[in-house]
Amino acid sequence: MFQVKGDRPQWQTVYERLASMRIGDTITYAEMAALLPDAAGGSIRGAFNRAVRQMEDERKRSFTNVRSVGYKMVDANEHEGLARRHHKKAKRQLATARRKAHSADRSLLSREERSRLDAVELNLARQQEMTSRLDARVKTESRERKAADAELSERVDRLTELLERHGITSEAKSA
Repeated sequence: MFQVKGDRPQWQTVYERLASMRIGDTITYAEMAALLPDAAGGSIRGAFNRAVRQMEDERKRSFTNVRSVGYKMVDANEHEGLARRHHKKAKRQLATARRKAHSADRSLLSREERSRLDAVELNLARQQEMTSRLDARVKTESRERKAADAELSERVDRLTELLERHGITSEAKSA
């Protein structure tokens, strides 16, 4: 039967420590273990993950792993990279799942089992295709946005140069 370890959930203890951190700070594995001295190793990770979800929802902060050290609170501009890494993992998991479904020896399966496995494999293949199409679209839109930003920046530079050439400066405008 389930029994509570202490007077409150472990994740809340971890959450309070994470909430006191600033962007760029790192919480080490040793610190987390010290926060939860009676916890098993696996439950520390579970408590940390739950606390991070709470941080993401309430404080709009997230963490990345610092290998062999702990977890670092990341700046807002690093969230995109975190999201992309998780997306990449998801794509690999789809490929692995499809490979598992494809590698089954169909001769050892009943007709119904073969049919179910074929349906699973087809569904996974469709998901992979959809993900690939979406990836291509996102990359195209990103390239287009970067090109538009570069063009706008160039136009602003030319306009600034033109204004300066005619003796109009930002100091003159503010006066």
